[in-house]
Amino acid sequence: MNLINLHLNTKTDKVNVFESFFTRFVLLAKSVKKETVFIYAVFFIFSILSMSVYNKQTLHLLFNKYHSVFFDNFFKYSTFLGDGIMFGVLTIIFFFVKKKMSLVFAISGVLTLLITHFFKKIIFKGIPRPARCFGADELHLVEGVKMAFWNSFPSGHTTTAFAIFTILCLYFSKCKSQYLWVSLAVIAGLSRVYLSQHFLMDIFVGSFIGIIIGFLSMGLFSHIKQRVH
Repeated sequence: MNLINLHLNTKTDKVNVFESFFTRFVLLAKSVKKETVFIYAVFFIFSILSMSVYNKQTLHLLFNKYHSVFFDNFFKYSTFLGDGIMFGVLTIIFFFVKKKMSLVFAISGVLTLLITHFFKKIIFKGIPRPARCFGADELHLVEGVKMAFWNSFPSGHTTTAFAIFTILCLYFSKCKSQYLWVSLAVIAGLSRVYLSQHFLMDIFVGSFIGIIIGFLSMGLFSHIKQRVH
């Protein structure tokens, strides 16, 4: 009888854990402002429509025709918003501002590293990037940018940017700065296409993965904190 009760209690605990985590996930989602969702929706719809009309190579060449000195410099530096080192920087900053949030960025950084490497280096290993698919004379390349040629899918920089800025959106849930965070994430993603490091599909999927990682990191942290207290 005791064994049966123990088994039932264990199952109940597992259900409660899932329900608690799911509830927390829903609450986090509700904290995202409609305007923030709208900004991402514009990027989402634009990507879907573009990819439904053109194949990824044709679409990339079409985008690559539009360039200027201003955007060369703008995207050359804004692409660092999606650099993995950003996790380390934010982890250190929040350690002195709010230590608990530094753990969230650390968790998110580890998840991003593991998930992107799993997809890029194992599942979709060897997929060529734009610089490999096209010759240098076919692309507008930005001076000083080191080109990558393989493991295009998905975009690690975009995944990183969306994971980071999703966390910041959720942390500053009551502030209008949410609009800034989601805009920076989109800019970081677009920079990868502008610099011919990725195709649109790569950053589109990367944005999804990043958002999921951001929510999971915040949800997991909130759940652990609730269980401890």
